[in-house]
Amino acid sequence: MKRLLPFIMCFIFAVSLSLSGCSEMDRSGELREFLSLNEDSFSEAFTEEPCSFSDFNNYMENWAKASSIEIAYKGEHSLVLKNSATSGYDDEPSCLLLCGFNTESASKNKRVITTAQTSLLGPVEHGDILLAISETVGDQFAGINEIPKKYLSCDNLINLSKGSNNNILTSGPVAAVSTFHRSGKLTESNYAQAFEIKLSMPAEYTDPFDFGKDSNYPNPINVIGGFLASGKSSGKLFDIASFESKANEGYTPYYASAVVVVDSNHIESFQSRFEKSFENIQEKFEDLESEFEYTMEETDMPEKVLSDDVATGLISLMYTLNTGVCEQDEESGVIYSASYLKSANTQKGELVISVGIRARGESYLDSLSAEYETTAGLCSTKYDFKRGGRLWNSDPNSNLVTFFTGCVPQTGPVESSVSLKSTENDFIAAKLPDQNMIIYAFEKGDRKTALENITNFLDPSIQK
Repeated sequence: MKRLLPFIMCFIFAVSLSLSGCSEMDRSGELREFLSLNEDSFSEAFTEEPCSFSDFNNYMENWAKASSIEIAYKGEHSLVLKNSATSGYDDEPSCLLLCGFNTESASKNKRVITTAQTSLLGPVEHGDILLAISETVGDQFAGINEIPKKYLSCDNLINLSKGSNNNILTSGPVAAVSTFHRSGKLTESNYAQAFEIKLSMPAEYTDPFDFGKDSNYPNPINVIGGFLASGKSSGKLFDIASFESKANEGYTPYYASAVVVVDSNHIESFQSRFEKSFENIQEKFEDLESEFEYTMEETDMPEKVLSDDVATGLISLMYTLNTGVCEQDEESGVIYSASYLKSANTQKGELVISVGIRARGESYLDSLSAEYETTAGLCSTKYDFKRGGRLWNSDPNSNLVTFFTGCVPQTGPVESSVSLKSTENDFIAAKLPDQNMIIYAFEKGDRKTALENITNFLDPSIQK
C-alpha cells in the first residue's frame, strides 16, 4: 500500500484550509476539487484486495493529521474522526457521518469513503462534525458494535451508502418472529438403516434480507428440509430421528443436519436423490467461489424417532412455508415483506421452527402473519407470533429528514423510504433507541451532489 501520495495531497489540502477570505462559493468549489483528489489518493493507496482494516486505519490517520482532524476513537475494527465546531458555533447541532468499509473489496468503498471524508471538512463555519467508519466483512458488521455509544450519540446521524439510485431512507423495517410447534412422543423406527445428512458453510454472516445480492449463501434449513420434503412427496419411506440448525442471531443459518432412518428398499433411490441435491448445491457454491460441506453418511441407529405426526408437521411446513420475498410490487420491485427460516430443531419429540420476518409496515406484517397462521393450521401445528417493533426510526418533522427528503427526490413509492435489509442503523438503535438518523444512498455519478447536499446541511448560514 502506497502512503506518500495521499499524505502529500492531504498536506496541500491542509495548507489550502489556512487561506483567509474563503467564501461559501469558494468553499464549495474547493471541496469538489478535493473530492477528486481524495478519490485519486484512495485509488492509489488501495490497489490490492482484500486489505486489512489496520492498513485503512493508517491511511485515514495520516489524512486526518495532515488535515487537522482529531482522531476521537480508534478500535480494531472502527475509527471515529472529529472536526470540532468553528469558533462561535459550539451550540450548533452536531452531526455524525457514518459509513462502512468492506475489507473484502476495498475499491468498492471509494465512492462512500471519499465523499464522507471530504464532507467531514465541512463548510466555512459549522458545528461539531464526526465521521465514524466501521469495518464490514461480507454482511458482518464487525465495527459498529465496537464503537462506544458516546461517539455515536449526536443530534443528527447520516449513514452514507452506495445506491443504484439516489434515495433517503428514514426508517428500518418492522420485525417479528413466527414460531411453529408440534409435540409428540418418540417412537421406534419401522426401518433399519440410519443416515445423517448435514450441510455446513464457512460464511456465518449472510444477511437474509439482502435480496439484491447474487452472493448470498443458501439457507441450510431450506436445503435439507426441501430435500426431505421432496423425498416424501416422491414416495420414499423413511423416519426422521432429529433435525438441528445453527445460526448467529440476525443472520442466515450456517448449519443444518437431519438424522433419518430409511427403508432398505429405498436406500439406493434416496442416495440418488441426494446426489442430485448435492450437484445443485455444488453449482451454487462454485458460483460463490466458496467452500461447503454437504454430506449424507451412515450413522448409528437412533433409539427413537419422531412420531409420524411430528415428522409430518416438519415435512409439511418445509413444503408449504412461504419464505424469501413474500410480498412485492411487480412494477416498482419494492419488497413489502420478507422472511427466512431462522431455526428448526427437534428435542425430546418436539418440533420448533422459527421464521424471522421483516416488513415495511404493520399491515404487511399482519398479512404475512395471517398467512402463516393458516399454514400452521393446515400443517397441524401450533402458532405463535411475537412482534419486535421497528428496528430504527427518524423524526419525520426534524430538520434532518425534511432537508434531505426535500433535496433528494424519492425515486419510488413511499415504502421505498424504508430499509428492509440489515444496516448499521439497526445496531445503533439497539444502543441509542432515540437517535435521529437517516440513510443517504447515492449513485456513483451523483457523489458531488451528495457532497454539496451534506455540506449545505452542515452550514448554519443555510439552515437559518
